[in-house]
Amino acid sequence: MAAPRIIVLRPQPGATATTQALRAAGYDPLVCPLFRIEQVAWTPADPDAYDALLVGSANVFRHGGPALADLKALPVYAVGGKTARMALDLGFRVHGQGQGGLAALLPMLTGDGHLHILRLAGEDHVDLPSSRLAIDTRIVYRSRALPMPEALIEALQSPAVVLLHSARAAQHFAQSVDAEGIARAHIKLALFAPALVDAAGSGWAAVRVAATTDDRALLDAAAALCQHGPGPQQAATPET
Repeated sequence: MAAPRIIVLRPQPGATATTQALRAAGYDPLVCPLFRIEQVAWTPADPDAYDALLVGSANVFRHGGPALADLKALPVYAVGGKTARMALDLGFRVHGQGQGGLAALLPMLTGDGHLHILRLAGEDHVDLPSSRLAIDTRIVYRSRALPMPEALIEALQSPAVVLLHSARAAQHFAQSVDAEGIARAHIKLALFAPALVDAAGSGWAAVRVAATTDDRALLDAAAALCQHGPGPQQAATPET
């Protein structure tokens, strides 16, 4: 039996990065983003009122707009390497970088003596646990859900492995599959984190959670779900 088709649903530019990694591994993924990232008008913050910036996505720096320039004097605590690199590219100073979500950065902020934190986030963001930090949140971007394109509906009629990066994406995908009358029984899900399991629901052919919250681990989970190596045509797909 041929290996199922891997399907990438994350918005750009992340979709391109994931696709390039899959092609480098010899797969021929179908790319059908189900979300579009959009800038949100937000009120510039007074940098003198805060000790540090807490940032949970590189989309903050992609879509934050000119109001970000006034915040460059504040040290950045970034959720991961991609967010940290984008901050550095824009001239920010990165003082902390986490690997286990934003909550893991809170003790780091406290240990560094910060008290008043400005959090820049997307409209759909996780709640943080209570701490002695005073955290103000500004929403600078949103992720708009899109309907399933015909190419995706057609691809899901055959065995597929779908990569899902967020709980919202998992929920939207599951609802869209049901709305289109597509059977879940031949669709396998590779999930970015355990929190996505409940959002995706049940009835799928298989579900596998990435061992760690990074894209490399998610691709490993997808490869395991494929069960077989890529065929000759997939392996011949060039890297871009």
